Formats: sequence, C-alpha cells, structure tokens
Amino acid sequence: MYIGKALLRIGEVAKLSGLSSRTIDYYTQCGLLTVQRSSANYRLYSEDILQTLERIKLLKNQRLSISEIKQVLQVPENKEIEPIIYEVQDEIDCLQKKLAVLEERLKNAPQDEKKRVRSMIEQKLADVMTLLTML
Repeated sequence: MYIGKALLRIGEVAKLSGLSSRTIDYYTQCGLLTVQRSSANYRLYSEDILQTLERIKLLKNQRLSISEIKQVLQVPENKEIEPIIYEVQDEIDCLQKKLAVLEERLKNAPQDEKKRVRSMIEQKLADVMTLLTML
C-alpha cells in the first residue's frame, strides 16, 4: 500500500509525465512499474512513479534495453550520483547538437578539411569513451 502518498490514475500519470497511457501500460507489463487496482478496477500509481518514469526516460536516452532498465531500477536510486548522470546526459545531448552543426558546415568544405576535422572529432570521442569506461 502507498499510505500517505497520492495515488494517480494512468491518465494523470500520462499527462504529468508527458508519456502516453500506452507507453505506461507497456512499462507496467514489462515489470518496470508497479500498479494497484481500485475497487472500480482503475489503475492507480503512486505519485513517486513520476520520478521512476524520469529515470526510465534517461536510461532510454542512453539506449538501454528494457531488461537493462529493469536491472537498473532494482538498484536503489543514489541521490548523489543520479543528478550527475542527468548532467552527463545533458552534456552528451549538447555535444550531439554541436556535431550536427559541424557536420552541416562541413558539407561543402574541401575534402582535406573534412578529413582533418573528422580526425579531431574521432580523437575527442576516443577521449570521452576512455572517461566513460573509468566510471
């Protein structure tokens, strides 16, 4: 039971999370979310489900599979590390946008310039991957 916490219907969860009811149903069927049923058979979720859905969104952005996400969710959330993960994801998103801009600029650049820039990007990506493997 969720004593002391608000219970939300699936439509409310969908509206607050920005996800569809169908997606929430899918996550529930996969075992990522827990649900209660009301006496009228409505699906009821604890209000902390919204935080869980944010974690799922972050993990999906990191291209984790449903089974991998399920494993991550079974480990209690670390309040000190979790915000850093969000920051890292924001940095990755920012870098992806910068790469897209750079690719657009390079479309009409001379071939030798393209090779030089690609080489620099590959080195920077290798550096980032090295840092990620240290985690």
